[in-house]
Amino acid sequence: MKKYDLDELFVYETFKIVKVKDRRLGILYRVFQVAILAYILFTIFNDESYLKKEPPIPGAIRITLQAPNTFTNQPYCTGGDLPCVYWGANEIQYPSDGAGFAFFTTRASVTSYPPGTCNFLTASSPNDPCVFNPITNPSNVIVPKSYIGDIESHTVMIEHSIRGKVNSISLRNGVMDGVLKDSNGNTIRRISNATRTLTDPKANGDIFTVKELLDAAGVDLDGPSFAPGAAPGEINRSSGIVIVIAIDYANVKLKVDEIKYTYRPQLINGAEYKATENIYNPDGSYTIKDRHGIRFVFQQIGQIGSFNAVSLLTNLVAALALFKVATTLVELLMLHVLPQKEHYGTFKYEETHDFGDFRKGILSREKENNGEVSAQP
Repeated sequence: MKKYDLDELFVYETFKIVKVKDRRLGILYRVFQVAILAYILFTIFNDESYLKKEPPIPGAIRITLQAPNTFTNQPYCTGGDLPCVYWGANEIQYPSDGAGFAFFTTRASVTSYPPGTCNFLTASSPNDPCVFNPITNPSNVIVPKSYIGDIESHTVMIEHSIRGKVNSISLRNGVMDGVLKDSNGNTIRRISNATRTLTDPKANGDIFTVKELLDAAGVDLDGPSFAPGAAPGEINRSSGIVIVIAIDYANVKLKVDEIKYTYRPQLINGAEYKATENIYNPDGSYTIKDRHGIRFVFQQIGQIGSFNAVSLLTNLVAALALFKVATTLVELLMLHVLPQKEHYGTFKYEETHDFGDFRKGILSREKENNGEVSAQP
């Protein structure tokens, strides 16, 4: 039966401090330490590790449309495939107030269905003659299919607010600075209290033209529509489009009490949008407004936070563990790369005698035979 030396099997390794007097190793070690320290400081300030962050709780978003003081006769009104009608802002925006979304009409038609011998709302069976059918019921076209003229010059005012769940943050965009960026991340316009008052001294929100938002999303209303339901040759102005605008909130770097936001518009490729407005008139007639247009959907995202000492210390302690990397790199160079690696290894590693032999007295007798004096354990 094979015998095992338990002292060899259960060997204990301990650290030994060896001062290696070699300037090359010392300089490398300090350089690595400085580089790691710079990385730690950069990470803490760049990633704002001193903040306790959380996603913002969405607040109210209100979108208001306003017509320009004077309309411009756009090329698509004079040389397009459809005529143009000029509607007011309240008629273009449907519904007039949406929570987190807005729909602006770019193409519309209006049809009126005169009252019949009975009320359309009182049909009580599938075969009741009072069942309303827009195909078979007689109708009068009030507005044929038409584009909404000069929709690009209308202005949009966006108001939004957020609050924190754990943090005591509660802000509206009127007290924050913002940026409008295009779909490629390029800055289109910077927003501050100074720029808001230039546009409208009484403005409570950020004001853009419809064209600015379309350009930021990279949309051409007169470009071809790629929606599955679009007719051959139909353009975006006719089929309608969907644009998602993410409002990305973040802390201003090195200013823990200030929050900023960024508008990031993005077109949803292949998505069209239409809405049908049904109006039952007091005289018993029925009016249907068929609308196609731009649907803006707003989403509030990001991370906001406030200073927290525990978060700072937690991230700092975790980062300080990187200093071990400096030691590891220098020792790899010392033991495996530099020409004197064998000499370094001699000082680095030391193996003791087998203390099992000490206990058995074997090592003592060997030393006595060699003329050495040894103390018994």
